Amino acid sequence: MAAPRPEDADLVDEALLGSCTGVARGQRGEWVETLAVRYEGVRRAVGEGGGGRRTGAWFTGAPEVALLLDRAMPAAPGTRWRACDPACGTGHVLAAAGDRLRTCGWTGARIARALAGMDVDPVAVAIVRVRMAVRFGGGLAAWRRAIRVGDALATGAWAGARFDAVVGNPPFLGQLSARSARSDDERRDRRARFGGAVTRYADESAAFLLLGTELAPAGRVVLVQPCSVLAAADAHGVREGCAVTHALAEVAMLPARAFGAAVRTCIVSLHAGRAARAVARDEAGRAHAVPAGRLSGGRWGAALASVRGVPAVAIAGRGGGTLGSLAAFEADFRQHYYGLKGRVREARGAAPARGERALVTSGAIGPASLAWGERPTRIHGTDRRRPVVRAADLSGDPVMEPWHAARSGPKVLVAMQTGVPEAWVDATGRTLPSVPVVSVRPRRPADLWKVAAAILSPAVAAEAWWRHGGSGMSPGALRLSARDLAAMPAPADARAWARGAWALRAWQRTPASASARRAFAEAMCDAYGVPAGAARRTLSEWWDAAVARAARTAHDAGAARTI
Repeated sequence: MAAPRPEDADLVDEALLGSCTGVARGQRGEWVETLAVRYEGVRRAVGEGGGGRRTGAWFTGAPEVALLLDRAMPAAPGTRWRACDPACGTGHVLAAAGDRLRTCGWTGARIARALAGMDVDPVAVAIVRVRMAVRFGGGLAAWRRAIRVGDALATGAWAGARFDAVVGNPPFLGQLSARSARSDDERRDRRARFGGAVTRYADESAAFLLLGTELAPAGRVVLVQPCSVLAAADAHGVREGCAVTHALAEVAMLPARAFGAAVRTCIVSLHAGRAARAVARDEAGRAHAVPAGRLSGGRWGAALASVRGVPAVAIAGRGGGTLGSLAAFEADFRQHYYGLKGRVREARGAAPARGERALVTSGAIGPASLAWGERPTRIHGTDRRRPVVRAADLSGDPVMEPWHAARSGPKVLVAMQTGVPEAWVDATGRTLPSVPVVSVRPRRPADLWKVAAAILSPAVAAEAWWRHGGSGMSPGALRLSARDLAAMPAPADARAWARGAWALRAWQRTPASASARRAFAEAMCDAYGVPAGAARRTLSEWWDAAVARAARTAHDAGAARTI
C-alpha cells in the first residue's frame, strides 16, 4: 500500500472549507457532519467490497463514543489535559470529546491544543479538520497541526508526543487474510517499533493498545477491541507489554454486532500503574469484580469469565503436577487434513468395518459422548455421515501412514470451540481425529479414563475459563489448545480421582443420564478438593447446566453411539 501523503489532506481540506463557506452559516455544521457520516460509509464499502485492501474501519456510533469518553475523560479536565485518537477516521470521538471540553468552558484554539488525531486516509483527515474547525473554531491551521495523515503505528509517527488519554476505535485487521494482512514493509516496521510483542498474526487493533501505553505513559488507554484480543495467543506479547506500565482496569462488553462489526467487541480500559482491582461489565452495564490475581500473566480473558458468572473456586492440584505429565496432548495440522483428501470414504454399515477407522470431527464430540454417524459433516467439500479411513489407503505415505499408526490406539478426543471442555474416550482405538480435534494419549494405559475425567471435570472447566476466556470464536466458547489442556492441574486426591474415572465410564455408557453425570461431578469435585457446601453447589450447578446445554446441542440429530 502506498504511503499516505499529508499534502493530499491539505488540498482536500482547503476545498472542503471553500465548499462549506457556500453553505448558509447556520447549516454548515449539519453539512459537514453529514459529510463525515457518509464518507465513513463510502470508506467502509470500498474497503470491504473486494476492491482492494480492507480498511478494518467501523462507524463508531454515539452510544459507543459516549462509553469510550466516560472512561477516558475526567469530568473536569485540567488545564493541560490532552488526548488523542490514533485512528480517528472522520472524527466522531474527537468531535464528542471537543463537545465535552466546550461544556467545561474551553474555546476553539484551546480545544485544538488539547486534542490530536491521526489516520492513514487523507480524505478522512481533511474531513475531520474541517469538521472540528466549523464546530469549535480555532482556525484550519490549528487543526492541521492537531490532526495529521499517517500510520499511527509506524516508527516516528508521534515524535515524542505524550497524552493523558488515548481513546478510539482502531481498525480490526486480522492477519490470516491476504486483504487485511500487513505488508512486508509494515511487518518489518512493527518488529522494529515493538520488538516481538506484536507477532505476525496479532490483530492490528491489539498493537494500538501497546501504542497507547507509550503515548499515555501516566494516563489512560481506552480502545474498542475484538474480544479475541483478551485471550488470543497471538496477542499475548501485547498484553504482557502493556502490563509493564499499565494495568487492566475494566473490560466493558458491547452488544452483538455493535456498529456493524462481525465479531464480538468490548472496550478495554488500561490505567497507568497498578489498579487495585479490575471490573468487567456485561452488555447491560452491570459490574462484575475480577478476583485478584486472575489477570496475572496477561490473562485478560478472566474478565469474560467474570461476566459469564463462572465460579471462582480454588482447586487443589497434585503438588504442581499437570495433566501433561500423564499424557501426550497432540493437535494435528493442515498437512494431515489435506493428506486425507481423496482417502475418506463412507462406511457401508452402521460402524467401521475391519481395517477402517471412523474419522471424528469436532462437532461429533459431546460431553462423554460421540455422535459419529448421526448427522452429516462436511469434509473436503463433501457431506459425509459415516466418514471412515482405511489403513490400506495410507500405506506407503511418508506423512500419513505414521500419523495413522500414532492415532490408532486408545485415546481421548477433545472438541474445539465449546462452552466447557467436551471429550470422549476411544478405549478401543476405533477412531481417527479430524483437525482441529485434540488427541490425548496417556503414557500409561491405566490412566486413560483418569485423564479424560480430569479434562471433563467441573474444576478444569472453570479453570479453563479463568485462564482462557475469550479464546473461542464467540465469547461463549473456549478454544483450548493442546498446550492449554496439558497445563491444567492434575487432581490432588488419587482415590477420589479413581472414583471419578469409574464414574466417567458409567456416564459415557449412558451420556443422557443426568444422575450419571452428577455422580461423576461429585467424585471429581472431591478429587480436586472443592469444599462441600455453597462453593461446590455453585460450581456443580454451573457446570451441569453448561454440559446439559452442550449435550442437547450435540445430539439434536440423534442419540450418541458406541463404535
